[in-house]
Amino acid sequence: MADDERISNAYSANAEFWIRIVREDRDPFRTRLTDPALLDLIGDCSGRVILDAGCGEGYFARELLRRGARRVHGVDNCPEFVTAARTHPDHDPAAATYHLADVAELPLLDASVDLVVANRLPHGIDEPGRRFHEFARVLKPSGRLILLGMHPCFYVSRAERSAPGGLPPDSYFGTRTVEQRFEVQGELSPMPSVQQFYSLETYFDFLTTAGFAVTTLREPHPNREERAADPWWNENFVRPLFLLLECRPCRTPGRC
Repeated sequence: MADDERISNAYSANAEFWIRIVREDRDPFRTRLTDPALLDLIGDCSGRVILDAGCGEGYFARELLRRGARRVHGVDNCPEFVTAARTHPDHDPAAATYHLADVAELPLLDASVDLVVANRLPHGIDEPGRRFHEFARVLKPSGRLILLGMHPCFYVSRAERSAPGGLPPDSYFGTRTVEQRFEVQGELSPMPSVQQFYSLETYFDFLTTAGFAVTTLREPHPNREERAADPWWNENFVRPLFLLLECRPCRTPGRC
């Protein structure tokens, strides 16, 4: 999957940057918005076996274990992230296993996990729907899939925001490949990341084709009190940026 290598190569080039950003809690979108929203939707994870798909350096897997998960499988195809997760001082090899693998080819048994979490996992390029079939394969019939990603309806890169005349009228219903450097507290990532964006109907089609029904949809955003307390939100959150979904295996395929 040559095009997907563009995504993984970009993440490898930026791995040291993201590891430091995460471990220093420098991303307010994550610490103040998306992580709380994810954890609220996950709820009680006591005794659960969880797949952290696109686990990065393992911070979310460690948090799930702190919240009572019985075992967490972290999967990432970036060697630098997997090494960082395995060598973190808080890593417990008896409770967490980090796999260097593609989420579209999971090294897990069928129906072996209670919950799949994909936290800002970039969409695939070559076979974008394949990962959802893998999530369905490893998930127990009673399990859940929780996805947090950039909002396909509203998220645009800096270059797209500043483009003369805006985006082409039909660009939303096509496929956009966005390459951009991310800025966190005034510091730019060394290399541009690569992300693929699809329309909401295409995204939902990936899920339903894999046998999922979408049971919850949320758009994490700062509330009025948070905006009043910190004007940073008014400057940096002017449109919905994130989409959070809960999905469950459909018991009647074709009638979800």
